[in-house]
Formats: sequence, structure tokens, C-alpha cells
Amino acid sequence: METAANVNAWREAVATLFEVDELAAGEPGPFRADISSFAMGPVLIGLSRASGQRFRRTAETIARSGVDHVILQLYLKGGFNGVAGDRPVQVRAGDICLFDLAQTLETRATAFENVTLVVPRPMFGAHLLRVDDLHGLVLPGSSVIARLLAGHLRALFEFAPRMTLDECQSVVEGTVSLLAACLRNELERVEAGFDHSVAASPSLMRIRQYIEADLGSGDLSANSIAAHFGLSRASLYRLFAPVGGIADYIRSRRLHRAFFDLANSDARSLRISEVARRWQLGTDAHFTRTFKAAYGITPRAAREAALLGVQRDTDATNGATISRWMREIAPPRAD
Repeated sequence: METAANVNAWREAVATLFEVDELAAGEPGPFRADISSFAMGPVLIGLSRASGQRFRRTAETIARSGVDHVILQLYLKGGFNGVAGDRPVQVRAGDICLFDLAQTLETRATAFENVTLVVPRPMFGAHLLRVDDLHGLVLPGSSVIARLLAGHLRALFEFAPRMTLDECQSVVEGTVSLLAACLRNELERVEAGFDHSVAASPSLMRIRQYIEADLGSGDLSANSIAAHFGLSRASLYRLFAPVGGIADYIRSRRLHRAFFDLANSDARSLRISEVARRWQLGTDAHFTRTFKAAYGITPRAAREAALLGVQRDTDATNGATISRWMREIAPPRAD
């Protein structure tokens, strides 16, 4: 394939995930890339090889893509340096890294080969309290956990094209459970100040699921949550201290829902005031301030970026497939 055609095909293939530039900058040969991927029910697994480049995921990219997934990458060759949110990240061959596609990212990669697994957020959310903390997490290739998961990811890619739909469903459920268990242990290992004795009863996961299901209710509060679970307010506050407090946790989850409402393909028909009311985020002015503080763009800018992404998908022939798949195939939220 000619270099220009290869560049265009690559941009289309990764557009849902990243904006790319500086393709093959400083390398002796022209830009080269290829990608093979398989849809396994609700997840996607792929093998990519490409020249060096810069990857970016800005707030506008997030809104334009409208997808709310977590990606896990095993680097077989090459690596990158960059920043995930405000977290410096360095990855080398053998390492496994994770990114939350609801957060910003910028990396500069050398020529690489990697296996990528794309998982809808709700699948991890059923197992992990703080999916956001996966963003920029790196499992060193020298660790036992990374080696175990690397073997699993290689086998998954190898056997994916031979599996029936029923086999895919079983394998995917097992894979996500395995990943969540390993990642939960890794997050807890690096976590500081978490009171595990307080977390024991009731579990944070049960409280988090309760909050997630009730985010649209005006009655959701520290008092109502404490009463539902038979906790004192002080105990509830201690549970959520590591994530900035119960009020901040609820607000951040409501803002997350609002962001992806605006990034939805039906965003054109939504008034910003409707989104603010739906998620109990106050007046239009207050919603705009808190939204911009969280995401760096206004709700209106997020909706405009989303509409631009929908138009691009409509106009494209190759790029529409993966974008539409990622938008539509994720398991429904517990609203």
C-alpha cells in the first residue's frame, strides 16, 4: 500500500480511540502500519504494528468519539513516554498499560507492536470500585502478573477467530474477571491511606453500585446512603475519603453521565439544561462551571464535538464500523 493510503487507513482505524500525528517522525523509512482485530461479543481484541507517532486523546476527542471504554495494551515491541491525565507514563516492551477512554492522554511512541483489548467500562465497573484509577496504570513486564496476563492476551488473540459466539461470551466473562482480580490487587497495592477494616462491611462495591443506580435521584445524599446501609455518616465519609469524599464522588459520577449524554449520537435533541436536571447538577451556569472544571471544555463544546463525530461516521465508509460498534455494543448502564 502506498504511504499516503496507509496513513489514511491508519487514521481511520484508530480515529475512535486517538488522534495521531508526527507519523514516523525522525525514522529513516516511510510510515507503515497494519492492524488486525476481532469482535468478541462486547469486547474487541486487536494486534497493531506501526511506525512511531504521537497519540492524543483530548476532551474534544472523547466527546467526538462518544465511547466509554477501558483499553489494555500489551507491548510486544517498542514503547512510549507520555502523560495519562496528569500521570506520567513510560512503557517498554513486555509492559502492560491501561487507559480510561473517558480521560485525556498524550503519548509519543517509537515503532511498536502491541495487542490491545477494548472493554466497555460497565464490565470493569461490575468488579472494580474505581475504574478511573486504571488510567495510566502500568504493569511492568518483569512482574508475575504482567507475564500471566500477557500469555492470556496472546492466546485470546490467537484463538479469537476460531471461537463461536457462545464460546466468546464465556471466555470474555472469564477474561474480564481475571483482569479485574489482578488489577484490583495492583490498585490496592499502590493505594495509600485506604482503611480496609472500614471497607469490610458493607463493601464499597455494593455502595458504589447503589450510587450508580440512583444518580438521577434528587434524594441521593450522604444521609440517604448511610441510612440505606446502616452506616454512620462518619463511617461513610471514611470509606470515601480516598476518592475525595462522598459528595465529590457522587458529583464526579453525575458529571461523567452528563458528559456521555452530550456525547451520545442523539445529543442534537438534548438541551443542556435537560442534562443538568437529569443528573441533578444544578442551574445551567453552575453545571457549565463544574463541567468545564472537570473536562476543560463547556457542555456546549462537548455536544458540538459529538455531533461532528457523528457526521464524520456518517460520511466515512471504513471509519464508521468500529465507532458504531463501540457506541452500540457496550452493556447497558444500571440506570
